[in-house]
Amino acid sequence: MDWRELSVPEGKFSALLPCKPRHETRTFSAAAGTVTMTMYACSLKQATMAVAYADYPAAALAAGQMREQVDAARDALLRNIGAGARTEEEVAIAGLPGRQVYADGRAGAQVALLKVRFVVAGSRLYQIAYVGSSDGPAIADIDMFLTSFKLLP
Repeated sequence: MDWRELSVPEGKFSALLPCKPRHETRTFSAAAGTVTMTMYACSLKQATMAVAYADYPAAALAAGQMREQVDAARDALLRNIGAGARTEEEVAIAGLPGRQVYADGRAGAQVALLKVRFVVAGSRLYQIAYVGSSDGPAIADIDMFLTSFKLLP
């Protein structure tokens, strides 16, 4: 893979990606109101690796409601692949408490693997995600991508 560092000062993060990413923004409705998500995605033969972030109103990410926002983001990704069994664990991401989710599902006729990390910094929710064929990149490469995420000052 052709690994390169993506540094996004306006998004306040960096990460390693195995190809040149495309940049997209999407607006969606959330319990907190209308939210804009910015995403940098690297499409491989049978997979996508992406870092996305969305800024929420500060009240929406208060201690009690942060979990709800992360749950909603997780559930949306799981629905995308009709995920069945999954594991979920608390992990440290860029020195902050985060969550990692691993799931198997389907993308069309193909078995799909989802491995995603969520972390909140201030009022920003970050998603660092791999979704693709279960016979896509090696797990070591997926993990290198997921753990390469860093917050910038």
